[in-house]
Amino acid sequence: MDYESLIIVLSAGGSPLDAAALDTLDATAVTWYRVEREGEAACLAARVRHADRPERFRPRVRQWGAARGWAVTVAPSRQPG
Repeated sequence: MDYESLIIVLSAGGSPLDAAALDTLDATAVTWYRVEREGEAACLAARVRHADRPERFRPRVRQWGAARGWAVTVAPSRQPG
């Protein structure tokens, strides 16, 4: 996998948000994650490796999150070298 990104997922009561949620994100390898909760709200931060270019990965991950009622931010963190 040539690329690495940081993703932040926010949930205010959509589908349950926990580390297992990342298992449903196809074609990625999670290298680090952290989940924080307060009441119904949850935030998941993760560093993931993926083969698709950042401009293709970003909309794919946003669609994945939107389908579950989550807001997602994606920041590329490593370019192929």
